[in-house]
Amino acid sequence: MTVGRLFVFSLLVVSLSGVAVEAAPRRSATRLPKEQADFFEQRIRPVLIHHCYQCHSGDPAKAKGHFVLDTWAGLRKGGESGVAIVPGKPDNSPLVEAVKYESLEMPPQGKLPDEVIADLVHWVEMGAPDPRV
Repeated sequence: MTVGRLFVFSLLVVSLSGVAVEAAPRRSATRLPKEQADFFEQRIRPVLIHHCYQCHSGDPAKAKGHFVLDTWAGLRKGGESGVAIVPGKPDNSPLVEAVKYESLEMPPQGKLPDEVIADLVHWVEMGAPDPRV
């Protein structure tokens, strides 16, 4: 390869790598507004920990229904019954139906208080923001 071709090739690589960096989403763009992150941390995560993680955390292959709630990815993926939440659409979200005891009855130990269910519905209406991304 001649010096001229090497120079042109180097310029091409540098300019293409610059495009790739620009096209990649920036980590800061995924940050949630503080009020949404706080809502999840104060109102949603404690409910998941105390009422759901016993059966729906850890290894998805061992979790009930192969559904885990202890990670953002697990929550978004759903389980063997399909997707659990449809961000922005609580009426189409099986997780909301389950906590309302409209289909499955979750948690099986007893229905959650109405205020907690309302928080879960509001969270899904907000788009199910989750700072664990």
